[in-house]
Amino acid sequence: MVQHDHPHSYVWPADYNWMKPQHHAEVSTVSQVNFPVSSTEVLVPWLLSMWMMGNKTPTDYPKPKSLKKYYRNGRNENTGFKDRFTWGQIDLEYPNQESKNKALKNRKFIPKNNLPLGLEVWKNKMFLTLPQWKPGIPVTLAYVSLNSHGKSPMLKPYPSWSWYTNKDRCHGLVSVFRIEVDRCDRLWVLDTGAINLAKTVDQICPIKLDVFDLKTDRHIRRFTLPTNQTQKDSLFTNIVVEITNNNCEDAFAYMSDVFQYGLVVYNYKEDASHRINHPYFYPDPLYCHYSMDGITFNWMDGIFGMCLSPPGAGDRVLYFHSLSSHNEFRVPTASLRDATLRPGDIIEHFVALNESRCARHESCQSSGMAMASNGVMYYNLVTRGAVGCWNSNRDFGPATQDVLANGGGAAAAMSFPNDLKVDKEPAQRVWVLSNGLHKYLYGKMDPADVNFRVMVARTDAVIKGTVCEVN
Repeated sequence: MVQHDHPHSYVWPADYNWMKPQHHAEVSTVSQVNFPVSSTEVLVPWLLSMWMMGNKTPTDYPKPKSLKKYYRNGRNENTGFKDRFTWGQIDLEYPNQESKNKALKNRKFIPKNNLPLGLEVWKNKMFLTLPQWKPGIPVTLAYVSLNSHGKSPMLKPYPSWSWYTNKDRCHGLVSVFRIEVDRCDRLWVLDTGAINLAKTVDQICPIKLDVFDLKTDRHIRRFTLPTNQTQKDSLFTNIVVEITNNNCEDAFAYMSDVFQYGLVVYNYKEDASHRINHPYFYPDPLYCHYSMDGITFNWMDGIFGMCLSPPGAGDRVLYFHSLSSHNEFRVPTASLRDATLRPGDIIEHFVALNESRCARHESCQSSGMAMASNGVMYYNLVTRGAVGCWNSNRDFGPATQDVLANGGGAAAAMSFPNDLKVDKEPAQRVWVLSNGLHKYLYGKMDPADVNFRVMVARTDAVIKGTVCEVN
């Protein structure tokens, strides 16, 4: 096993052995330059969350039930994920070759440092985010045409190059992790305003939310998060948008702070926000250890994956989980939207689902997730290089989860599936972005290999023959 020694703000310092899973002998030797919270600040809320979940110790969790698979027939290469785009290295479409050569020469553009992390699809466009992990990343939000016949198209900056060439860097987009398209054809862009994230959180600009009209590519809203709703080393990495009352003005954005374990709720009509804190937003120290491709590391990522239950099926809920966790939680969105609820009151509105998504001896940390209109949740399993599913009409537990197949178009297994989205087309598709983030941060990437891939499958076909199939 290779234990990396590069400082990185996601990881625990190596001497915090209290959180090491018992079945792992090795502990990462990573140091951390700007560790955001002390061990006490994490451990005490985690213990409180365990108490709220029934005062369970790790050995008290229910043993996994015997798994009864409802269907196993009809699965073939057409039911699995297939490659849509693959890249060995990201390339950008500049206005002309001269400007591109200049950017390469002065190292404003360093292709090997550009890593796609967020994904979203709208009609014939696919958007990708490129956070500022390292130097040489000139564009943080780009797109490609889904009409492209090439396997590795160049990325075009969104909405235009002018957003990235202004002398006032904060005027444009700085460093984006996740984006969301709503059903009113708007693109919501959560900008962390931070750079050099492979080493620390270097906050050079305020954290802000930008909204674009996709029909015109016009910028229609900018909201800067109040400083009293962010903390030192906050990193807002995910966003989910809800439209209420069938009115595009009655929109709410839920934005997760992965490092300081909070959720900011933004009211579009009122142009105002409030922050919610809860012990369920914290990581589980038992599952902060990761091991992939000979690389071992410890991450303390809190609330990360989020998705909404389908509209029209009663009161909607927000499902969420920490990246470093095996558990899933939910909360009514009506409770999140109510800015008058006191912290002591809203804490009781959160619910922990009964069981873990996998057996305790397994590794099933999950990053991005999304839910289709039929109530089936899809989620990335980062250490297993796979996508899992759960039919929300059934109880939550190991017996009701399944792992979806890669189809004949996939030349290799996913390497760190990072983001996942279900589009809003009538015949829905699930899209997955795999980016080998652990290799990018702690190892090496060979541009001759396929390092980044976008895969796609029809939502109804990919769950055929699984426990998630909708009867």
